[in-house]
Parts: sequence; C-alpha cells; structure tokens
Amino acid sequence: MLESPSIQATLKRLIDAEEEARATLKAAEVEAEAALAAAHEQAGQMIEAVRRDAAARRQARIEDAEAKGAAELKQRLDQAEREAGEFERAANARFHEATQMVVDWVTGRRSA
Repeated sequence: MLESPSIQATLKRLIDAEEEARATLKAAEVEAEAALAAAHEQAGQMIEAVRRDAAARRQARIEDAEAKGAAELKQRLDQAEREAGEFERAANARFHEATQMVVDWVTGRRSA
C-alpha cells in the first residue's frame, strides 16, 4: 500500500511531536530531580539549623540553671558561715563563762 504525501507529512509531524514531547518530558524529569535534590538539601540544612538552635537554647537554660544554683549555693554557704560564726562566738562565751566558774571555784576553795 502506497502512502500519500499528506499522510507521510502528518506521520512525520507526529513523530517529530513525539520526539519533542519525549525531550520535554526528559528535561522536566531532570529539573524535577534537581528540584527534589535541592529541596532535600534545604530540608537537611533547616533540620540542622533547628538542632543547633535547640542545642543553643538548651545550653543557655543549663547555664542559667547553673548560675542560679551557684548563686543559691553561695547564699547558703554565706548563711552557714554566719551561723558558724554565731555558734563559735556563743561557744567561746560559754567556754569563757565555764573557765571563769572553774577559776572562781578554785580560788574560792583556796580562799576558804
């Protein structure tokens, strides 16, 4: 069967259109793969940024807690030092009183 020139021209146009469509599809696939790779990379960067931010916030909270703990500990130590000083003064006073009582007792015994 002989093909007419118009059928051959139409067939040629269809083949050319199919080849163009395949090329367009291939280019779209390449662009889509590149876009997916870029999106994946950007998502990874965003996740890493969120991790760094969370770590920095956590570290700041730890440092704040440590500072508060250190301040509270210093306050307690200062209070303990004041109390120890008061106890020491009271003990010295009692010791002095006891010593004086012993001296008075000894000197009173000798005088009698």
